[in-house]
Amino acid sequence: MNKTRLIALMAALAAGTASAAGTVAGTAIENTATASFQDPANTSSTLTSTSNKVTTTVLPLPGFDVVYSDGTADGNTISTTPIVTTGAVPGQKITTAYSVLNTGNIELTVNLTAATTNAAPGQTVQYFIDANGDGVADNTTALTSVTVPVDDPATSADEGVVRIVQVVTLPTDPAQITPTSVFGASPRGAVTGTAGSDPLAQPGNGYASGTTNNYENGKALDTDLQYVRITVFAPSLDNNPNTSPSTPVDSKGTPITNPALVPPSQTVQIPTEVTGKTGDADPTVPATGYLNPTVPTGDPTPTGTPIVANVATDNQIAYPKADANNLNDVVVFTNNLTNTSGTTDRVQLFPVLADGTVDTAYVYNATAGTFTNSATGVIIRFLDPVTGSPILVSSSPSDPTVAQYPTVTVPSGSTAVYRTEVTYPDPNDSDPIAAVVVKLGADSLKDAGIVSDSSTTNTIYAPAAQFGDETSLLGTSSATVVTQTVNPNGTFSGVSSPDLSDSTAVFRMDIVNNGQYNDSFTLSGSVILTVAATSATITVPVLYYAPDGSLLPRLSTDPQSPDYNKFITPVTAPGTEYKAYGLVDVPTGTRTGDYTVSQYAAGNYSTISMSDLNDVIRVSPNGNVAVAKFVFKSGVTADSNPVNGVNNPANFTSTGATGARPGDDIRYRIIGKNNYNTGISGFFLSDAVPANTTFKSIALLDSAGNAITSKVIYQVNSGGWSATAPTAGLASATVIKIALDNNSDLIPDILPASTTLTAEFIVTVK
Repeated sequence: MNKTRLIALMAALAAGTASAAGTVAGTAIENTATASFQDPANTSSTLTSTSNKVTTTVLPLPGFDVVYSDGTADGNTISTTPIVTTGAVPGQKITTAYSVLNTGNIELTVNLTAATTNAAPGQTVQYFIDANGDGVADNTTALTSVTVPVDDPATSADEGVVRIVQVVTLPTDPAQITPTSVFGASPRGAVTGTAGSDPLAQPGNGYASGTTNNYENGKALDTDLQYVRITVFAPSLDNNPNTSPSTPVDSKGTPITNPALVPPSQTVQIPTEVTGKTGDADPTVPATGYLNPTVPTGDPTPTGTPIVANVATDNQIAYPKADANNLNDVVVFTNNLTNTSGTTDRVQLFPVLADGTVDTAYVYNATAGTFTNSATGVIIRFLDPVTGSPILVSSSPSDPTVAQYPTVTVPSGSTAVYRTEVTYPDPNDSDPIAAVVVKLGADSLKDAGIVSDSSTTNTIYAPAAQFGDETSLLGTSSATVVTQTVNPNGTFSGVSSPDLSDSTAVFRMDIVNNGQYNDSFTLSGSVILTVAATSATITVPVLYYAPDGSLLPRLSTDPQSPDYNKFITPVTAPGTEYKAYGLVDVPTGTRTGDYTVSQYAAGNYSTISMSDLNDVIRVSPNGNVAVAKFVFKSGVTADSNPVNGVNNPANFTSTGATGARPGDDIRYRIIGKNNYNTGISGFFLSDAVPANTTFKSIALLDSAGNAITSKVIYQVNSGGWSATAPTAGLASATVIKIALDNNSDLIPDILPASTTLTAEFIVTVK
């Protein structure tokens, strides 16, 4: 090919045309000669004679070339090629557009193979048709050859071009892809000859039959190649727990200038004691960590959750406290994504499994930026540290790689700070709750596939506890009413109290730690009792004892403090329970009846509030009715001559000698005392008229010794009750009864516990 033709061809390639080498092979060139002469018979006329037709067939002049479709000059090596892909990663596909040109005058089938440099196991090079020239393969069927038509110089169209793409797929094994790896590939074109020894009889494609070394532009093997050089990018990401990065950036890669948006490490209190010291009101130890960050969208609930980072295990652990509602709880973690790859990287974030692949249990909502696990109820959002808004899928004009998940941009040498908001169900604070473990992946968009290049874990240890009456299994009972019967006139006997015979009620209580961290608990309780004698109420505290019978430590040792009757359990580990005795000493003189005991427990760290409000102390009736009879004797001092536990009134005696003459009156005082701890119904006093006397009068007296003139009823012998007093003169042996009847139903009233009823009975000596 002469220089002029070569220059024209290169110009045509740049313009995307082939410029065939002359007339199409097989074209018949026909020629007939003529002779013109003067007609001898008529010299004014010219005659023509035609020769025979001579036919010449145009023979093949084959030629082809493989060139870059963008017009870049070919004939280069891996080191000299201007076509370069940088930042390639394991498994990535690199696509380059080429054109196969027919520069001859005969249709050619060009075989395609790849010339490679530094090819690694697992690397593939394939070729595909790109009919519309957009640089994208039209189908998934790889080519081993293409048939390139000849360009007809008689037309304006360029028939001699077939556009293809070369797809280089790098190895997926990271061990074969390092940041220093360089890969190269170029299409290699060759045509197998089909021409025979006689070009007219067997023109073929112009290349000698059987030859396979017919390369581009007639050059030697691999001297006219079109390399693409692929420089490997290996992501270098560290998706680590919260630290204090020196160059923090937000999700868009913009430096964060407000240090308050990057939570500093500080001293926080976390419940890490496995076995606690008896009496610890706050079973925690200081640790280096940080509290939930405040974001513009508002504080998470519960606020102030201590979060401790373990950089060695890429794990953060949050210790949230309980709240007063059953709404979903939220913990916000701070995560850092550091890029040391040497170039800016765009990274997508998503929940991952242990192998780094996407955790498909979470369904991603691209509009809301949420990952929702319907089985567990856990919802994850990634938040920008500056705006607090959800980080969504984003693209970059300079890096149009398509992302599927929330995307952050991280300049090399910088750390992208992002919040991970974890929302989880809080149906109650009682039932056992598992730890909420969220494993997060960071996948560079510069590599193939969606596999985490660095993962980190956020863990929530949530609280839960039960308080109630003990059971034989791990857990408590709050539905069953436990009743303890006591004798209020018995003795106090401690936690070994038997039922009924003493005045101590003992309830075996249980505190179960169903949460995920250690906690101790404050116990308190009380019961409101009624004093039988006065009907006044008193509040008696519940005292709490350890299983060994020793009193648990009080929250305060000051008897005047409201915390004096609050007691502290030892630290209880997750999944274990602590049994305590709740003890009530019922005072003497408590009115009979059922009294409900109110008991409470509160987690000292978790703040969980629990109650058991249905245990009952049953105060049983016990005691007696004492009756004493006194006779008038002047000068006797009151209370100097008691009998049957009843004190004598002034001027009355139970044993002193007295005398009376016929016609004299004998005055008796009859006192009945209710020594039961409950009122007794139908109470009345009675006496019989002594021998040798006749009845004169009977009356009830008030506390001042005055006769009660109303609401009194009487009964003589076996007659009915009447509001009319018996008449004087009734004979000896007549039984006369007297009682109060405040409701006028002619039925003796109730005599309250620890009270007395006094009657004055007067008879006359015959």
